[in-house]
Amino acid sequence: MNEYASTGTKTVAQLREIAYESGLEVVDAAVGSPVDPPPAVVPRILASSDAERHYPRSDGSLAFKEAALGWLGGFVGIDLDLHQVGATIGSKEFISLLPSILVRRRPDRDVVLVPSIAYPSYTFGAAWAGLESYRVPLLANGGLDFEAVPEEVARRALIAWVNAPNNPTGSIYDLAGAARFGERNGVIIASDECYHDFGWTRDPSSLLELGVAGRLAVFSLSKRSNLAGLRVGLYAGDGDLVREISELRRGLGLMPPGPVQAVATQMFADEEHVGEQRRRYLERLRLLAQWIGSLLETPVPLPDGGIYLWVRATEEFNHDGTALATMLASKIGLVTAPGADYGDHRYVRISATISSKQMETLASRLG
Repeated sequence: MNEYASTGTKTVAQLREIAYESGLEVVDAAVGSPVDPPPAVVPRILASSDAERHYPRSDGSLAFKEAALGWLGGFVGIDLDLHQVGATIGSKEFISLLPSILVRRRPDRDVVLVPSIAYPSYTFGAAWAGLESYRVPLLANGGLDFEAVPEEVARRALIAWVNAPNNPTGSIYDLAGAARFGERNGVIIASDECYHDFGWTRDPSSLLELGVAGRLAVFSLSKRSNLAGLRVGLYAGDGDLVREISELRRGLGLMPPGPVQAVATQMFADEEHVGEQRRRYLERLRLLAQWIGSLLETPVPLPDGGIYLWVRATEEFNHDGTALATMLASKIGLVTAPGADYGDHRYVRISATISSKQMETLASRLG
């Protein structure tokens, strides 16, 4: 058996320690934190927006909303109005707080439906609101099998999260089944579309293309514009839901800073820099898949979309993602995220947020 096959569970922090102890320069691909530069105009906008003196609008300035609507209409293909969009302080806080906000309108509903393999903030947000999480099984195409949700659970469901391209699997799937489930059961369908710009096998669709009643979508500028440090994003959808959410967010003081909103306004109007970032991520994913596949002596498939490789541990590692992650950390100094963090212990997630210099480092180690 492989020497790494009985390592037990490990956190990302422990894997980082193993990588440091290897004596190699550490390449950290555990977190999807952008490493590439944002557009050169960003510092100039921050320094000259004249928006730092007064309190910013919690739901977004008029300029922010108009730019967001233009982007939604032109790039995503959705026509909305000013009352159907709002600004976030990054998408993570919106995702985590949404159950706490919406349970006020339906206190009789105490379940949040999440993909069985998913970003952990969906279950964290449910727990923070005092709600249960129910993991929806996956279909063979990576989509969600809402037909498998028991009627008793469906009657109690407040929100159902969908995410395509999925983090971490990269699956792109049809959202029509989720939309039908929501309509049939009175469940709010919330779509995390933060990787909407990164479709490789096909273009992702937006939930809102199917209509907005009872539906919300959240988008982010963190990956598309390399602005994770500025914390800004967008939510859109059902006008009544958006109004209710924005009013409570205003009361809580959840206000994206004015200069940050000014940057976002400009970024929504610029697709050229997003195309450049798409090329970077796709090239890295292809190289990483080739290199890791050679190391494991088994093909590593490219994802349908997103910026992560979802790599299954082979029999050599007893099909244990933590064992594979331990080997990668100790042998080549590569820190990855064990799949158990996302709902499947057989995998590891490898982020393409690796700088060009670090890619060269990995190439030299892997030949």
